[in-house]
Amino acid sequence: MLRPRNVDHRAEIRSRVHLHEHFALTSSSAILDPSKHDRFVQDTRKLIDSISPQQCAGWQRFVKCAEKCTEIFLPSREVDFAAFIQSVTFCIIITGFYGVDPGTLSPVDVAFMTNALNHHPDGILRQTPHYPGELYAMRERVCRWVGRERASQALETILPAYESMWRLAAVTLAYANGNQHMHNAFLDFSENPTQKQFRSFKVKNTRPSVEAIINEVLRLHPPIQHIARKSRHPLWKRLFYPAQEIADIGAVHRSCVYGTRPETFDAMRFHPQHERPVKMQLLAFGHGGLSCVAEEWAPMATALIVAKIMDRVDDVGFVLIGKAFDARMYRNTRTG
Repeated sequence: MLRPRNVDHRAEIRSRVHLHEHFALTSSSAILDPSKHDRFVQDTRKLIDSISPQQCAGWQRFVKCAEKCTEIFLPSREVDFAAFIQSVTFCIIITGFYGVDPGTLSPVDVAFMTNALNHHPDGILRQTPHYPGELYAMRERVCRWVGRERASQALETILPAYESMWRLAAVTLAYANGNQHMHNAFLDFSENPTQKQFRSFKVKNTRPSVEAIINEVLRLHPPIQHIARKSRHPLWKRLFYPAQEIADIGAVHRSCVYGTRPETFDAMRFHPQHERPVKMQLLAFGHGGLSCVAEEWAPMATALIVAKIMDRVDDVGFVLIGKAFDARMYRNTRTG
C-alpha cells in the first residue's frame, strides 16, 4: 500500500492534494490533471533544490533567513511556545523559498496566516474550506509578499511545508530542551550547518547526531500519521472489505522493526553500531510513489530552524518554561 504497483497517476496525485482541496486553492479537476500536477511537482523541486545543502550559495542564503527570522520573532514578553515556532517557521519558509526580505513581514500578518492555517480552538482539524473572506485575506498578504503572478504557487508550496515543519521543529525542541547532549548537538549544528555536522555522532560515537535526533522524532511523531487509499476490489467483494485501506504509520514506527523499546525515545538506535540498529526506512514522509517531494530536504532544514532557535533561546535572555508542547497534538492523515 505504501509503494503500490500499478497505481494510476490520479491516485498518486490525490495522495498529495488534501491541503489544496481543504483551502479551496485549485479545483479538483485541475489538481487531478497529470500534466498540471507534474508541473507543480517540478516547480516545487526546483524551489527545494535552489536552497538545498548541495547548493552552497542557496543553502547559505537559507541559513541567513533562519537567523533573521528567529531574531525578528523573539518576543518582547512571554509568548505561547507553539505560536512562536509557527511564526518563525512560516517566516523562514516564505523568505527562503521566495527571497522575501524578512524585515517586510509584519508579525501581525504572519500571525494571521499561521492562525488561518492551523486549527479550531478545540484542536480538531477544519473539515470545510475557509470562508471566502479569510481566503481572500490570505491571498492578499501572499500577493503583497511574493507578487501576484507567484501567489497561488506560493500558497500551494507553503501550506504542506509549514504544516509538517513547524510541528517537527516544536516537538524536537520539546525533547532537546531538557537534554544537554542533544542541546549541544544542535548548538554545534547552528555554528556549522553542514551535512557532515548534521550526520556526525558525538562524544566518540556515544551520543546522537542531529540527524538521528530528527529521525527519532519523526519515528515517534510522524507528520503524516496515516495514509488512506480507496480500496480497489471487484464489485462483488466490496461488501466484505472496507471502503478505505489505511496504513497506520504511527503503529509501524512503534513496532519492533525499529529496534528494542520502540515506545522509548532513543536516537542512538540510528547509529550503525547500535545493538539493534534501524534497518527499515522511516515512513514519516510516505514512501515510493506516495512520498513527499521534500522528504530529503525537510529534516535538515527543520533541524536548522531548531538549531537557530536554540542558539538564541539560551536560558539567559530567553527561556523555555513549563511543558512547552504536547507532541500528540496536530496529527494528520493523508488520503489517496
